Amino acid sequence: MQEGSLSPYRVLDLTDENGLLGARILANLGADTIVIEPPGGNHARRLGPFYHDIPHPEKSLFWFAMNTNKLGITLDLKTADGRNVFKELVKTADFLFESYPSGYLKKLGLSYDTLSKINPGLIMTSITPFGQTGPWRNYKGSDLVEMALGGLVYISGEPGRQPLRIPVPQALFHAGSWAAVGAMMAFSGRQADGEGQHVDVSMLEAAAWSNYSAAEWWSYSKLNLKREGTWRQQGLSRMRLIFDCQDGYVLLFLLGGTMATTGEYKLVEWMEAEGKCPDWLKGFDWSKLDVAGVEQKFFDDLSGALAPFLLDKTKKQLFDWAMENELFLAPISDAGDLLENPQLKSREFWVKLEHPELGDAFTYPGPFVKMSRTPVTVRRRAPLIGEHNNEVYRDELGIPAGKLITLKQAGVI
Repeated sequence: MQEGSLSPYRVLDLTDENGLLGARILANLGADTIVIEPPGGNHARRLGPFYHDIPHPEKSLFWFAMNTNKLGITLDLKTADGRNVFKELVKTADFLFESYPSGYLKKLGLSYDTLSKINPGLIMTSITPFGQTGPWRNYKGSDLVEMALGGLVYISGEPGRQPLRIPVPQALFHAGSWAAVGAMMAFSGRQADGEGQHVDVSMLEAAAWSNYSAAEWWSYSKLNLKREGTWRQQGLSRMRLIFDCQDGYVLLFLLGGTMATTGEYKLVEWMEAEGKCPDWLKGFDWSKLDVAGVEQKFFDDLSGALAPFLLDKTKKQLFDWAMENELFLAPISDAGDLLENPQLKSREFWVKLEHPELGDAFTYPGPFVKMSRTPVTVRRRAPLIGEHNNEVYRDELGIPAGKLITLKQAGVI
C-alpha cells in the first residue's frame, strides 16, 4: 500500500470528545497517531450510542468513529512518573493535540513553552470551548452551549417555534477540522525554519463560522436571519420546500420566471396524467411566475396540489424523474440512504473495518479526499484501552517489562 502524506510523522492525541476528530484527520493522512488515555479510559468512551445499546467503554460507537487509524496507550499525567514518560514520547512527536481546560497542562509542567524546549519542532494544538485567552477562557462548554452561543441554533427550526440544535455534534466537529487545518498550516511553516508553534482553537469561534452569511446580513442591514423550516420566505410570501413522499421526504424548489425549466411544465403534465392536477394549474405559464411577488394563497394552493401527488411516490422514483426532466428536486437522505447511495458506493467512500473482539464489522466513512500519490486511508479500528502499551512503552521506548508492571500497579499506565 502507498504511504500517506504524513506517514513519516507522529501525532500524540490527548483530547477528549472536543478534539478527537483533529488527530483522526491527520491519522487518515497517514500519521503515526497515538491516543493517550487515563488508565480507566477516555471520557469519550462513555458517550453513546453503544454497540447493541449496551453502555460499555469498549462499545462506544462515538469512540469507534473518532479514533480509527490510532494506536492506544494509557498514561496518568497527574503522576510524576506519567509526566516523565510523556516527555519521552514528546521527543518522538511532530504534533500534539490536547483539549484540557486552559492552563491545566501548565499546572502539570507540560505547557507548550516547556514541551517546546524538549522538542523545538513540536506543533501543539489546543482545543477548548473558548480559546486560551479572553474573559471566557476558563468557562466550561459543550456542543450544545457552543452551538447556541455561536448562533446556528437560532436559525435552525420552524418559524414561530423554539430554536433547534442539530442532533449530531457540530461545534466539536467544526473545531476538530479547524484543529487539523491549523496544525497543518503550522507544519507548513515548520518546513521553512524547523520551528513548531502553538495552535489555539476556540470551539465558539468555529461554531460562529458555521452561520453561513448570517453575520454579513446583520452587518449590512441589521437583519437577523430567521428560522425558515419547511417553508422558505420568497419575497412577500412563503413557499413550501419539504414534502412527504412514500418512503421519506424530498426537497422541491419550483423556480419560475427566467429560471423556469422544462421540469416545471412536465411535472404538471405528470400530475394531469394521473388525474391529480387542479384546473388552475393546467397550462400554467411558469416563465411568468414571480416567486418574490405572489400572494401567500398561491403557494398555499400549490402546496395543496403537490402534497397528495408526491405522497405515493418513492424518493428514488422522484429523483430519477427529476434528473431526466430537469426539475429542482432532491431526496432527503437518512443514514440508510447514505449507505446505499450509488455515487458514494462507486467512489468506495464507505469502508468496512473488522472488530474481532466483538466478532463483528462496522461500516465507516472512508477517505474525505482522493489523492493520486499519497492516498487517504482508513486502515484500522479504534484502539481498546491500553491496547498498544507494550508496543509503545516496551518495544519503542525500551521500558523494561518489570518497570511496566510497577507502573501499572501504581496506576501510572
